[in-house]
Amino acid sequence: MVLRKMTLIALTLMLTIGLAACGGGGNGSGSGNNQAGGQSGTDNSQGTNETPGGATITVLNEGAVGVGVGVLNDLLEKKKQALIADEAMNPRVVEEDFSYTPGEPLMAGVFPYFYQSIMLEKMEAQNITVKMEDWGWGEQLIQKQTAGFLAKNIPDIIVGETQMPGFAQQGLLEPFPDDMAQEIRENIAPAAWKPMEYDGKIYGFASQPGVSSLFWNKKLVKEAGLDPEKAPATWDELLENVQKVTEAGKGKYYGGGVYAGPNAGGYLRYGTLLVINGGGFADDQGQPVFNSEANVETVQFLKELNAAHPAGLMANTNEGTYFDAFKKEQIAYLIDGPWRAIESSQIGIDYGMSQIPLSSDGKAGNITIGAAFHSVPKDAKNKEAAFAYIRAMYSDEIQQLIADTGVRSPVLKSIAETDEYQAVHPEMYQHYLAMAGNVQGLPTFAKEDSKIWQMFGDAVTKSLMTNGDIKSILDDAQKKAEAITK
Repeated sequence: MVLRKMTLIALTLMLTIGLAACGGGGNGSGSGNNQAGGQSGTDNSQGTNETPGGATITVLNEGAVGVGVGVLNDLLEKKKQALIADEAMNPRVVEEDFSYTPGEPLMAGVFPYFYQSIMLEKMEAQNITVKMEDWGWGEQLIQKQTAGFLAKNIPDIIVGETQMPGFAQQGLLEPFPDDMAQEIRENIAPAAWKPMEYDGKIYGFASQPGVSSLFWNKKLVKEAGLDPEKAPATWDELLENVQKVTEAGKGKYYGGGVYAGPNAGGYLRYGTLLVINGGGFADDQGQPVFNSEANVETVQFLKELNAAHPAGLMANTNEGTYFDAFKKEQIAYLIDGPWRAIESSQIGIDYGMSQIPLSSDGKAGNITIGAAFHSVPKDAKNKEAAFAYIRAMYSDEIQQLIADTGVRSPVLKSIAETDEYQAVHPEMYQHYLAMAGNVQGLPTFAKEDSKIWQMFGDAVTKSLMTNGDIKSILDDAQKKAEAITK
């Protein structure tokens, strides 16, 4: 039973973190079965904005809960039978596994099935038909969504990660109704909506967003003479700890810290340190703020952490290499998303987990990671029905289901803040706490977004890997970026 439970947890992990970090892949197919811009087959002609009843809404698949393409009611039985027939699953899913009692541990692998079953029940109660579409993920998804906006042929609900705040700023999304926005602000953790707030309006919601926490290998920390149960509370303490672990490791293992490669995986992780220290990537107009005093201080801290790594690891362009080092017990400390908890447990690492330490003048903050935001486009034909779907995403039933997986924390305060949840899922409660306060998403720059990001990433890498003056390096990156964005 223990082996079966652990294997099932691993299966849940694979299904639930499909959107993790920087560009996980849709619902697993990655095929983008429909094309945007007049070729998608999206039919928004049914229903009206006056009443959700009788409407058919089109919803883009979210990888973590994707069940296929077509009418949701037809997809669920197919999904169930596919899970039962999948011989690659170990242990095999059987009919008896499709039994779930709220408040009890959820059988892994069937999470998408139960998630969509609850959504279907809630939509059918309002006489709303749901049609799922798959436009892929990452760049493929962004390109199709951009074409769909231009052609005014877009699903009723779109989903995405880093591109979604930019769509809101461009006026392409419908703001949430005032009563719905108020309900969300009062009852939902900020990470689920704060990155999608613009000019006082909310434009998107994620039912199970991720934010980063600090993880550490208790065995390596203990070998360095440190208390393995104590989390460093400040940057100074973290730096002291990683230095002690590196010294104790004598080249066999290192202190570690945070991945800082010149790519989205790096920006999502060390960007949290920028936010904590009062810095960031861009202002609210999409203009770069690379060379702020706070950013210079943070990059200096990153440079000091870099010394507690094997040469070249921290800024490696392949983020997988960095996280493999933690899994192989080659580094002790790591800043990453919530999936690191269950994965560490699965591979036998005795780990600690806490909120990320603060700089001397810093305040708690974070950047969403692996967050699938759902939004209603301005050109959606069934807006009221679409908002009814999003409301269901933060219902008690859906949020309890998420809580019972133990892989991500629920965003509904009435579930996450109970004594029962904190006792059963202490690690994920730490994650919930990290979802409060100043939580942001990665910004979109005013022009040539990808090129500007690369300028910043290259500047940080140069700061870490050379003896150049950090302020001068960031000044140069700022000047080059402004020449493009202004």
